[in-house]
Amino acid sequence: MPTDTITYYRRRLDESRHRASEASLPEVRRVHMEMAERYSAILRDAERGVIRPVLGIVPR
Repeated sequence: MPTDTITYYRRRLDESRHRASEASLPEVRRVHMEMAERYSAILRDAERGVIRPVLGIVPR
């Protein structure tokens, strides 16, 4: 997996965690934590070299 992809998802994960920690409303905090969990799973796959399908693109 390209390093720039891993860097991108790591940055998104950090950003989601930060936004969750800064959120004053529990609903907003929950949404950002759910996003962080999803980015974490994507990042794990990217670090292992697993390619996830992209929305709108069907692998052949």
